[in-house]
Amino acid sequence: MLAILKDFLLNLFFILAPIFVVPLWLEERNVPKQLKKHILTFSFAITTLLCMAFPIGTDTEHIYDLHQIPLWLGGLYRGAFVSFLLCALAIGYHMLLGEGGWIITVLSSLVIMFVSIVLSKYFLSLSAKQRILLAFVLSALSGMLTVILDEMAFASLPFWSSYLVIQPLSMAVACYLKEMLYKNSSLRKQIIRAEKMEVVSHLAASISHEVRNPLTAARGFMQLLEQSHLSLEKRKQYIQIAIEELDRAESIITDYLTFAKPAPECVEKLNVKTEIERVIDLLRPLANMNSVEIQSSLIPFHVKGEREKFQQCLLNIMKNSIEAMPNGGTLDVYVSIEHDQILIRISDTGIGMTKEQIDRLGEPYFTTKGTKGTGLGMMVVYRIVESMDGTIHITSEVNKGTTVCIYFPIAQLNRSEAINKKKNVLFI
Repeated sequence: MLAILKDFLLNLFFILAPIFVVPLWLEERNVPKQLKKHILTFSFAITTLLCMAFPIGTDTEHIYDLHQIPLWLGGLYRGAFVSFLLCALAIGYHMLLGEGGWIITVLSSLVIMFVSIVLSKYFLSLSAKQRILLAFVLSALSGMLTVILDEMAFASLPFWSSYLVIQPLSMAVACYLKEMLYKNSSLRKQIIRAEKMEVVSHLAASISHEVRNPLTAARGFMQLLEQSHLSLEKRKQYIQIAIEELDRAESIITDYLTFAKPAPECVEKLNVKTEIERVIDLLRPLANMNSVEIQSSLIPFHVKGEREKFQQCLLNIMKNSIEAMPNGGTLDVYVSIEHDQILIRISDTGIGMTKEQIDRLGEPYFTTKGTKGTGLGMMVVYRIVESMDGTIHITSEVNKGTTVCIYFPIAQLNRSEAINKKKNVLFI
């Protein structure tokens, strides 16, 4: 009895393995629809052959196996062509072996094929529970037909009662798992689509809100300029404010465009030391206003990227660090080689962040600045670093400061030179 059960379980494994593996593999690989159909048909064919190659028991006159289950699944789910193909395969394999009882396989396979062709469209129109129930009934009926034909041919039927119980139950299990996986796959696609639509709606709302504010302010001051009684000084003041608001709108749009274009358009070899010094010069007035001292230890290594985006990445990080020190502090910028990569470390002595805030950095619309921030700055930073094949790691402690470590691959043409420079620095 244990040997028979082992053979039944082996057949069931042959049936369930493709049901689990093949759809998940196809979904992960994003295989074209037409090729997906061929692969699914091939998996049904292989399952049929494996079930027939490892029958239950050793009596060559009484061949019991679960090959009818893939015949039913293929015919009901995939249609007439697959049903005909699997039927021909089962009959051909049994006749090729020349074993006894081949006529039973021929008759039962033909019945399954014709019934599958007739019921296929109706079967697919049913609910999941109804499909499972109908598959259970059809499998039970085909099993009874096999037993009746075997009794008429041989009169002696070993373990037929086990076969009549196990085949319908195995069919129900296989059909249930197939329906469950299909449902989960559909839900996964719906969730992904909903997330994409949510991102689009958030972006639209954010652009509308962030760009409309400066444009409204600029429009208001331009309307004030129409008043003839304004003094020349007031006119200049209003014009300057309008220009600043338009520049702000342009900056927001630039952030969105940077996020939307991950790949650099004009790649060149950049001197890290030179680019960081330019960014520090731009931010020095802001640092002085916040009583922040900027310290730097820079080495002229080279990376490949787009100059403007690389500068914008550094600018956003350093600006955030300065703004995190409203009562003054120290901004330290350090460049070195670590693990055969260029390390740019930017640390401050500001208010710091919690672990939950660090985990959310780079998400759209998340900011630690309250109403003063849009959350676009770090989102752009992550996108630029990713486009330059770099990685970013952030550590922080509340009221002690934040450290941002960015790793970039060394420019290929300058790798040996950069390593030599690292050795020289260590000797110094």
